[in-house]
Amino acid sequence: MGQRTFFLFANPGKPESLGTVGAAARMVAEQGCRVLMDGWLHGRLGIGEPMGIADMPAEASAVIALGGDGTLLRALPAAAQKRVPVLGINVGHTGFLLEAAPDNLEDAIGRLLRGEYHVEERMMLRCQINGGRIELVMNEIALTRGQNPSSIVADVHADGERVFTIHGDGVLVSTPTGTTGYALSAGGPVVHPGVDCMTVVPISSHVMHHRPMVLPPQARIRLRVLNNRGSLHQVSMDGQIVMDLTTDTAIDVIRAPQTARFIRFGEERFLTRLTQKQTEWSNNRFGGGS
Repeated sequence: MGQRTFFLFANPGKPESLGTVGAAARMVAEQGCRVLMDGWLHGRLGIGEPMGIADMPAEASAVIALGGDGTLLRALPAAAQKRVPVLGINVGHTGFLLEAAPDNLEDAIGRLLRGEYHVEERMMLRCQINGGRIELVMNEIALTRGQNPSSIVADVHADGERVFTIHGDGVLVSTPTGTTGYALSAGGPVVHPGVDCMTVVPISSHVMHHRPMVLPPQARIRLRVLNNRGSLHQVSMDGQIVMDLTTDTAIDVIRAPQTARFIRFGEERFLTRLTQKQTEWSNNRFGGGS
């Protein structure tokens, strides 16, 4: 068995996480493993080797993402392309997708290095805008009016059939994982990650009978802006890639052949975790917690 390789990924906008990232990097390096990290992070910590995550070797043992859900979402596309599993360590706020906390960092890294974990796979979406670059999406793709004060008008088709024409703030196409994020806030259903499907969720539709729709995972969805006339609209993917557009826009969405691979130390209890996180969100936002 050769030297194992681990890629550490963090948020450059959160310098408060550097202590946790440095501790994790040292634990991995002390076991004789190769440590890779983004150039900015290597410049701050001086541990391991600098490398962009897109250049990470496919034989890497794992990505260790330290931050919030947003940090994890930024790391997932490159990891999924190479089938490298990801361990999320929560040094952010929401942390719905993350497996460990800083106060049990040593235990989490130890179990990772000893191979005491299983890998949970979840579906992703493959999105293409105007026939251009293909993007992998973990949670959702959103077509919205962005900063435009006027409503957006967009057609939604699935397998060539019209689902509805949106008049409102926009529309989301979500994976089951994404239904606990933006889609939930927009009034969509919560879908268990063990169910293979896609959801289409209108955002503040002016047409009252428009309701979220659950579609089979093999559906081919197309979102198309109508009557644009040069007005601004916005496309975002997982809230990480945001594009402001004024041209006619067509977005094609299908199930991705790649999957997100999450490192889990125990049995995934989705409903229990959902209840816990909903309680935390309510306490944090409305002052009910300590």
